[in-house]
Amino acid sequence: MNFIDGLNMKLAAALLVGLAGAALAVGGCGGQGSSAAVAVEWGYSGPGAPENWASLSEEYAACAEGRRQSPVDIVGYRAGAAGPLSFAYGSAAPSVRRDAAFTHVEYAPGNVFTDGQRSFQLKSAHLHAPSEHRIDGLSFAAEMHLVHEDDEGGLAVVGLMYNLGAPNPVVQAVLDAAPEPGGSVAGGNALAAVSYVPDEGGYYRYEGSKTTPPCSEPVVWYVMKEALTVSPEQVDGLQALSGGPTNRPLQPLNGRGITVYSSAAPCSGKFRLGSGSPHTCGGCCCRLGPVG
Repeated sequence: MNFIDGLNMKLAAALLVGLAGAALAVGGCGGQGSSAAVAVEWGYSGPGAPENWASLSEEYAACAEGRRQSPVDIVGYRAGAAGPLSFAYGSAAPSVRRDAAFTHVEYAPGNVFTDGQRSFQLKSAHLHAPSEHRIDGLSFAAEMHLVHEDDEGGLAVVGLMYNLGAPNPVVQAVLDAAPEPGGSVAGGNALAAVSYVPDEGGYYRYEGSKTTPPCSEPVVWYVMKEALTVSPEQVDGLQALSGGPTNRPLQPLNGRGITVYSSAAPCSGKFRLGSGSPHTCGGCCCRLGPVG
């Protein structure tokens, strides 16, 4: 055997060892080997982190190519012509579902959000910790997203911000209702949609996207000005459910404008459903639901 033949045999042996190792890595310990690569799920750290979302699937291309992405730092806003918001919320959540990242509180039709021109049905609610949006550079301890959809499939999300402070009963209800990962349980009155809406009706509005894959555009965002409170223990609980922080990095505005609406007065009390017309409570948003 000459030198070249010997070298070729060594290279062939090394290649076989490398292929065997790759098959073991794909199949896992005790698993069935496969020549196909294991799909990486999106998340907030490691190979599935936000900076890699667009490379995980063709369906996620907007995460890198979109020009109206969310979240953003809410700065440079101007007073706009938008009017008060109306929340005709009344029913409880029929189910609570948990995936790898979030606990989703899901709602049947009947909880209506109106911005003065368009009406949307509340579909679900979930929490991020820490907040995804910032306001004038300020980050918050947590942020709730109330996800709505209209009859044409248009999306509107209401963002509620939370500062560290007293425990929040709504956040606690979400923590208490969270099922095992991949599971679903019945909801209940503790998660009635009316309990989400803050008393003060000021908000910031801009055109953005979903903050998770596929990062679809457009989504109309309404980030409420009034910050609620959440305890440090509740923030820890939210991150324990999701395996860590769940905030996508800030995205560039790319010339988008942000309008601000400041309410004339805070909402007071809860109002009965059934009048057939939106309530505006003298210039603020409204919580509509059973009295008591």
